[in-house]
Amino acid sequence: MTALAGRLIAISGSKVVQRQVSVEVAPQEWLAALEQVLCAQVSDPCGADPRVVCQVTLLELARQEPPVGGALREAVAEVMRARRDWDWRAVYLADEGRAHPVDRVVEILRDFGALDERMALTAVGEYARAELDRRVPPPVTPELPATRVLELLAALPEEEIWEPVWRWIDPFPGDRARDPLRELLHAAADAAPAGRITAVEVIGERGEYALPLWREVRDHPVLGAHARRALADLDSGPIPAERDVRWVTADYALAALDRYGATDARYVLLDAVEGDVREAVSGSGHLEAGRLLAALPPVPPPIPAYQLKISLYGGLWRRVLVPENLTLGVLHEVIRILFGWGDDHLHLFKTARRRYADPFHGLEECGDEYAYRVNRALPSPRSKVTYVYDLGDCWTHEILLEKVCEEVDRPVCVGGRGDNPIEHYDPEYPEEPVPFDQDAVNERLAALPYPVGA
Repeated sequence: MTALAGRLIAISGSKVVQRQVSVEVAPQEWLAALEQVLCAQVSDPCGADPRVVCQVTLLELARQEPPVGGALREAVAEVMRARRDWDWRAVYLADEGRAHPVDRVVEILRDFGALDERMALTAVGEYARAELDRRVPPPVTPELPATRVLELLAALPEEEIWEPVWRWIDPFPGDRARDPLRELLHAAADAAPAGRITAVEVIGERGEYALPLWREVRDHPVLGAHARRALADLDSGPIPAERDVRWVTADYALAALDRYGATDARYVLLDAVEGDVREAVSGSGHLEAGRLLAALPPVPPPIPAYQLKISLYGGLWRRVLVPENLTLGVLHEVIRILFGWGDDHLHLFKTARRRYADPFHGLEECGDEYAYRVNRALPSPRSKVTYVYDLGDCWTHEILLEKVCEEVDRPVCVGGRGDNPIEHYDPEYPEEPVPFDQDAVNERLAALPYPVGA
């Protein structure tokens, strides 16, 4: 893992290939490799960011008389609890054969040369501490004002905002003097697009309970379009005007631009706009439409394809090419066709940070699978996510990004092994499995009623 993260080796198919690299490794590359290994090998029941555990561990080890062993674990835990990154679940940090996060961080830091044999920080250890202090956002605590909360959350990927924002909101249920959701909504009026969308999404999670808030800002010049759309979605207002739809779309695209870059901003527009996306942005009336237009490429580049290997069990797998802007909601439909599943059971996707499902079913703590794309879920080759079909029988699929290829217009199955599983097996009425038929699968994929490659 360390060699792969440090780009000392590459994986080609089933083979490991040594890269030709210089002896000198740039500090930025060294730190990027460290972060990748931390995220891959450090976990805990609280779901804390491994970079934060590393940051706090380095801070404690930089003291004049640093703690060691159990004292180091307790010192880090005290800071992590104060930050609210660890909660009551922290008592299970090293349960079930799991290495304690602090112990694992120390091992990785030693492997990377950040600690010497006496547990003192080396020059690169000091570099890592300074860079993590600069790059890792400060904790979101209940004492922060809503404006600062939105600033901090705007710097995080969308899938990472939920844990800190609910930690900020939860201490207030019994405090009648405060209404954190109202504070967030009014702070959103002056926030950057990514912060504003964060507030809109968090308040939207409350469903009908948020109706009074949306009504308050229905005519607000910045929040009004979002409010009118939310009211319509809750059957409490008319269908939004086209200008409102374009304004909201531009706001979401600007949030994606600030969080992820121009490619994701374009994908947001492609998901929501029929026809010319630049014309839609120009006609949105958004105050930052010019900034969004300047970021969009004048000539739209092709959309790369992801080669995914989707494995079920016992050597049963399918290989498929999909456009990288495919949403997880459409990927669910693709998987149903690949394996012959029906559509009468719940399903969900599990990424490293969050679960995603069809919002129609209202599964708790799940994001909208139609608002999250494959390129976010699988950011680089060898990335994996899990797909579970039928939450009773739990048919669990591993989705592996094998490589990024040239564009494809629609999902295309390019291989597979094993018969389709029998979804409802009854020993009293045994069924013969349906053999895998690649041509038949591709006929069904071609008929998908989604603009998956627009």
